[in-house]
Amino acid sequence: MYNKFPIKFNDDGKQYIAEIKPLSTRMEKNLPTRFEVSMNNIYYGLVQRSGESWETNSPKCGFILEKIGHHISNWYDEHF
Repeated sequence: MYNKFPIKFNDDGKQYIAEIKPLSTRMEKNLPTRFEVSMNNIYYGLVQRSGESWETNSPKCGFILEKIGHHISNWYDEHF
């Protein structure tokens, strides 16, 4: 089981504080590839890594998908 973790970033002058919840429904090399995203206390949707790229089911995440994915990848690089 993987725990939720925070990420913070700016986009177009707006500060985002996100909570990332790893889901164990999709795993690759014993690490999750699918995540629930909440930003500024609002649920934004699911993001998932597919190879080297990121996908989402949510237009709320779509406009900053690459930034979210980048921060998730960095978090795992630092912690695993």
